Amino acid sequence: MPAIVFLRSSFGFSFLSPKSVFIAFSWAMLLFAVYSWLEPGAWAKYWAVSGFGTCAAILYLVHLLTAFTRELSRKGAHDFYVGTSHLLRLAGNSTSRSSERLATTIHLWVEPAIVLFVAALLRGFMGEGRLSQGLAIIAFAMWGKEFVNHWYRLRQQKKQQDVFADAEEAIEENPTMTRATAPSALGRKARAKRVRAAGEAGEGDERKFAEALRLLPPYSLAQAEQNYRVLIKDCHPDANDQSEESNERAATLNEALEHFRRKFA
Repeated sequence: MPAIVFLRSSFGFSFLSPKSVFIAFSWAMLLFAVYSWLEPGAWAKYWAVSGFGTCAAILYLVHLLTAFTRELSRKGAHDFYVGTSHLLRLAGNSTSRSSERLATTIHLWVEPAIVLFVAALLRGFMGEGRLSQGLAIIAFAMWGKEFVNHWYRLRQQKKQQDVFADAEEAIEENPTMTRATAPSALGRKARAKRVRAAGEAGEGDERKFAEALRLLPPYSLAQAEQNYRVLIKDCHPDANDQSEESNERAATLNEALEHFRRKFA
């Protein structure tokens, strides 16, 4: 956290997940700074650590309040890495979906290397041993955390690809698989045909929506939303220069998701 708040900005709502260790760290660093300031002779020893920790705590609280405010106004965006790197913002790629691989490289390798470089700089040119040692530990911790994040995402992507492959194979082998089988109505009165309301999808439409989202019965809203998030990345108009094909595919996915949201409302 101390290095992340200096290296990243615009945290999304994943930053609002329970991270009480951050709040505990902020409180501890503020108390330590007060102790260093009041205790005779302590400030000369710990001024670098106290200053760094205090600034990190203040920045963390600012980021937390900003993320909370955006979520209240429904403008919060999801982020897997807790924040957009300043390096991406300088390059103008902070909102581009094509920068996902670049973001992974920066978070996994570049940012820890920057922290290690600053630690070496402090020790070599300023003779500050305590802060440089702490930054070195932070750099290795950052790399370890981002490696775990990257590995988890690879596993999730592979799992999602397997789900899509199974759905496509089943649909190709049996085109009627996504059509729900009507229960037998022997011995019952003939039911009058219900007039479909405007905007309501029929059985054929639901099958089309299920195929668009790579869904197999039994359908569920959770699976529909999960598949939508993965599929929309490839055909999002912003990542495809607003091409007509990407707009049509995105519109189909949005319509399909809205159908299943209404179905399970």
